[in-house]
Amino acid sequence: MKKTRIFSTMLATVICMASLPAINVFAANQQRTTTLDLTVAGFQNDQKNEDEGWSWDADTLTLTLDNVDFSTGNKSSIKVDGLKSTTILFKGENKLESSTTIIGRTDKASKDTGLTLKGEAKESKLSLVETGDLPSMDQPNITFESGTVDIQGGAAITLYTIKVMEAAVNIDTTMADPEDGWNDGLYANGSIEIYGGEVNVKAGRIGLFVVGIGAPEPKTGLIIENGKLDINGKLADIYVGSGKTKNAVISGGDITLGGNIGIFLYDCEKCEIKGGTFHTNECEKPFAVHRDSSAVFEYAKADYTELDKAEEAAKALNKDNYVDFTAVEKALEAIDRTKNLTQQSDVDKMTKDINDAVAALVYKSADYTELDKAEKAAKALNKDDYEDFSEVEKALAAIDRTKNITEQADVDAMVKAINDAVANLVKKAPASSQPDSVSSSDASSDTSSSASDSSSSDSKATDSKSDSSSKAASNASNTNPSTGVAGGAFALALLSGAAVVMAKKKK
Repeated sequence: MKKTRIFSTMLATVICMASLPAINVFAANQQRTTTLDLTVAGFQNDQKNEDEGWSWDADTLTLTLDNVDFSTGNKSSIKVDGLKSTTILFKGENKLESSTTIIGRTDKASKDTGLTLKGEAKESKLSLVETGDLPSMDQPNITFESGTVDIQGGAAITLYTIKVMEAAVNIDTTMADPEDGWNDGLYANGSIEIYGGEVNVKAGRIGLFVVGIGAPEPKTGLIIENGKLDINGKLADIYVGSGKTKNAVISGGDITLGGNIGIFLYDCEKCEIKGGTFHTNECEKPFAVHRDSSAVFEYAKADYTELDKAEEAAKALNKDNYVDFTAVEKALEAIDRTKNLTQQSDVDKMTKDINDAVAALVYKSADYTELDKAEKAAKALNKDDYEDFSEVEKALAAIDRTKNITEQADVDAMVKAINDAVANLVKKAPASSQPDSVSSSDASSDTSSSASDSSSSDSKATDSKSDSSSKAASNASNTNPSTGVAGGAFALALLSGAAVVMAKKKK
């Protein structure tokens, strides 16, 4: 019985474990503590170390890193040939840490060679941690092609060009020695070119440093065509010139300058700003030229498209329709059309001020004078005097006093509805009663009969003609009740005539 219970418990445990998500116990690779030197003879052929998580393709000169952990002390983590173009493809999360230059090169270099960093996916990460106040990378050229590269400690430097394509490059060199450390962000003797991706730099000295020494053709020191940049350097965010660099060209991108000095021109001819969106609220001097330099900034005009729309819409309004139109007028008066592209935020604020002022407008109320009159007159009526008062009540119930001046037609329609309903009222008829002519006819008939009886008291036989006349008079009176007193008088006249005839016959 006891064995059965133990077996049941073990079986239940196995079932529970099987239902849990799979866990890769081999996810963490073995840490490497020595330099991976790609320049030695053995790397003329393919190499692989599954325990450490890397492989080398000698034909394509591609080193693949898959969740590696290199911690090499005072030695470089990786060393490449400065006369070759090497690609590092990284997957997952990779960390290289050293107190010297993490990815170094042989002493020789060529302007046509260098290092390309390429992430398998945007989430793929390569972290470089330099702890000894030296550059994190030193190459002829560096291209950040894709993925995410995080650099802490020392600048990434090149003899020629640094390019950012679609990668996310995050650099923090604020911990490097402020006097002796390589505390710039990206440092290129030739040029820095940004075509996309994201570049976020916090530098102890200069964020993007285009030195201009030994610059390759063309001698354009800075190119920014696209991408999102957030640069903050203690000395300057972007520094251009001091050698053969002639120009800087910015034609796009979303650029935030966060240091005291933004773009600083030292020894170059001009900086052409043709496009891009600039955020410079944190900069005391976002665009500055060295006092001994003849360099200039050439700016394109700011984009006024949205401001033009807002202005046109505001001016189309009838200010007499509103309680207070002064805020809109003030915003329109503040329009300044002298702004350049680097001041686009100022233009955007003008647009917002106009739109906000318009949105806050309050219409005047509609005119309810005639409605008040119609309502008062209708309510003064006694509904019991009319056959049907419901249409008037319905029109009164429909009164809406929330209408503004642009809805005057609705108020006028309410007035008309009330007045029409009142005009169509029908008064009730008076209570019905027996007409007065009937009782008068009866009284006349009785009087005539008495007179006839008195005239013929000596003779009981009466003339048939007299009798017929009496009956005709009586019938005429009874069948014309609406004749009233006039009918009774006519009957009395007939009877009087008959009495005269009777008197003549007796004589």
